[in-house]
Amino acid sequence: MLKHAITYTDFQPGDVLGEAVTTFDGSMTHAWRRIFGKPAGGSDTEGAERASLAIILMMRAYCSVVTPRPPGNVHARQRFHLHGVPLPGESIRTVVSCSGKEIKRERRYVELRTEGSGNDGRPLFTGDMTIVWAR
Repeated sequence: MLKHAITYTDFQPGDVLGEAVTTFDGSMTHAWRRIFGKPAGGSDTEGAERASLAIILMMRAYCSVVTPRPPGNVHARQRFHLHGVPLPGESIRTVVSCSGKEIKRERRYVELRTEGSGNDGRPLFTGDMTIVWAR
């Protein structure tokens, strides 16, 4: 069954939109290294890799929870706070919620918050996104 695209009126500040759970595994690190390469000269980039992958987990959660989206949305702003890095084999739970919305200059702005946690609720990241919603 095809679901209609989410509209601006569907968003209610304070509502949890859903969650995504992903296991942080070696395949994610392998994919990251295919794009950015292996550490040069023995320098350790493991922390940077895991921090980058936390941002990817946040965006994957957004894309899988807030769907279907209408064409024409604009990702206007993003803030990301890293509280800890994912550990190999850890299940990462990312909750996506609507933190606010407003109309400014005839544009519909939606504020979304993503909160990622690891094993035993260990905080990993908080992300805030502002999206100009198409309709």
